Amino acid sequence: MRVTLAICCYNAEETIERTLASARQLEWDDLEILVCDDASTDRSGDIVRSIIQQDPRVRLVVHSANKGNAGARNTLAREATGEILAFLDSDDENAPERLKIQVAKLLAAEERHSAPVSVYCTRRVISAGKTTTLSAMGTAQPVGGDAVALHLLCDDPLPGDGRVGTCTMLTRVSTLRKFTFDENFRRAVDREWAIRFALGGGLIAGCEESLVTQHLSLTDGKRARQNDARRQVVQKFRTYLQQRRSYRYALTIHRPGRMYTKGHRLLFKPVTALLSCFRKRG
Repeated sequence: MRVTLAICCYNAEETIERTLASARQLEWDDLEILVCDDASTDRSGDIVRSIIQQDPRVRLVVHSANKGNAGARNTLAREATGEILAFLDSDDENAPERLKIQVAKLLAAEERHSAPVSVYCTRRVISAGKTTTLSAMGTAQPVGGDAVALHLLCDDPLPGDGRVGTCTMLTRVSTLRKFTFDENFRRAVDREWAIRFALGGGLIAGCEESLVTQHLSLTDGKRARQNDARRQVVQKFRTYLQQRRSYRYALTIHRPGRMYTKGHRLLFKPVTALLSCFRKRG
């Protein structure tokens, strides 16, 4: 069975060689390593081309204009020659056993469920010199439907909680061609996709093993933009949330980025508690 490891790349000349080194060490016989250069303005494409000369498993597709993560991922899903696809970002690293563990998890879940399945793995995050571990959603049990949507939109409890970062995702190419990424989003792309996938009948399963190392740089500005994007996701699912008396509650949780400070969190805490009571009564 062929697997495509799909890498989104934009101005990653300092990290793409390290990422491709981890990809080339993956323990899988029939492997395609597919890179989408999203109109980089640095030497990223040249570095990938030099590696292609050393390893024919590596292939490069190039955007003439920048489309963002969603656009790059859709291109990778269209161009993939594998039956199964795993994503990786251009500054991250795989564990060599990643594909073996995640493919086994996917096949086991498909034996028990007729729904399409997406498998995420736990990841190590290195940021500002500190290392943390983020568990994958669906590790305790496969989850889907309203449980996933309301967890991501309203922080409702979910068995095992967990995250859905696309850099840890593995699923069938046919699933990605059916559930494409929304190119209107430049951030929170993974969150929007997971909500739509779950509400469309998909199941999310997780691996407890830490199989991806993510290198992350978060400034206050990036945090603000990320929170604004999550608020945009809430607004996209406005009708769904209104039907569950949860729209205003979700907006309160996902405040505009400029308001995401300690002082505002203290101010909004009683408001969030009050809206939560109305949700439960409804």
